[in-house]
Amino acid sequence: MLSEAPRAGPLAGTTVVDLSRHLPGPLAARLLADLGARVIKIEEPAAGDPVRRTLPPKLGGGGALAAMLLAGVESVALDLKQPAAREALARLLGRADVLLETFRPGTLARFGLAPADLRAAHPRLVVCSLSGWGENGPYASRAGHDLTYQAVAGILAAVPPGRPPAAPVADLTGAWSAVAGILAALVARARTGEGATIDAALLDAGAHANLLGWAAQCAGAGAVGEPLPLAGALPCYNLYETRDGGYLALAALEPRFFERFLALAGRPDLAHLQYRDSARARRRIAALVAQRTRAEWTALLASEDLPAEAVLSAAEALAHPQMAARDLVRRGPDRLPRLAFPARFDGERPRSAARVPEVGEDSESVLRELGIARGAAGLGVVGRASRWRRLLGRLQKRPDAR
Repeated sequence: MLSEAPRAGPLAGTTVVDLSRHLPGPLAARLLADLGARVIKIEEPAAGDPVRRTLPPKLGGGGALAAMLLAGVESVALDLKQPAAREALARLLGRADVLLETFRPGTLARFGLAPADLRAAHPRLVVCSLSGWGENGPYASRAGHDLTYQAVAGILAAVPPGRPPAAPVADLTGAWSAVAGILAALVARARTGEGATIDAALLDAGAHANLLGWAAQCAGAGAVGEPLPLAGALPCYNLYETRDGGYLALAALEPRFFERFLALAGRPDLAHLQYRDSARARRRIAALVAQRTRAEWTALLASEDLPAEAVLSAAEALAHPQMAARDLVRRGPDRLPRLAFPARFDGERPRSAARVPEVGEDSESVLRELGIARGAAGLGVVGRASRWRRLLGRLQKRPDAR
């Protein structure tokens, strides 16, 4: 992993005010920052975004995920329950291009910042509200998290029972849907001069992630508990355990690939099982894969043009030659890894290795730009969070710390 100096990106000159918390909103904000936008994150004084401390795995005194999500943003501590803080935010929005928020519907209005009022005051502002269930409907104000959005979007019905999926699909696709909406609104604003109000929902994004399920529904298939064609039903497209407990991802959808795989495995007579949706057919291919270790399959397939690969952990993926060639993982100034923006522009990736600010670290400089004196009521105390985190780190290193 190589260090990378920040470079200007396609969104250079764009200012984003980020009121989001947890995972989807901060991910959307970080992606915009990767593209060159100036992202000013508004956090609660001292505590900050819960992603800094609540979500495992932990690293030192905070959450390791924070290094991935908060790199490249500026942190301003504001207590939005205080009128002075809301006034500071209003001034900031007067200079911003985008407001991103993830409160439950109606929360901004209780702060005196209803999206319609913001648009009236700042016609060029793009207001993106990224919520769980969306701004309308009987569930709009209901609590939720990624797993519940996946449940209602129909994703989990095709997942083997007993444990959640490895990826927070609704959260991740929701972040990307918010980014897509914001970028589209900025393009439209360049043409019309008008901003937009965006209603992005994790449920809606989860439904899009379940395209296979919707296709099965349209075809009259896909009953609850039945595997979908690309989610475990087809013998030619599945995960199979190897002799040593590893796994092989077989994605031989085309007959020529499946036939070549079987020829390498010494069982060309099983070609008729390719699209047979039956447990017995899957067991026969599973027994074939189980005859070799993961390393043996990797060696056997290394020189073959076949869609079949060993299932890797994140640590193993980091060492994979294709990952290295793509230069996707970088180290930030804190030597922690960052995932670079997953697309290149003219052969170069946008910046991705910026620092992670302490809570409120940029309060003084940003408020000075707005003509607001440090220490005004409700604006947070610059530096308090940093001192608290250093103290917490020292306590955690004590032998008697729990």
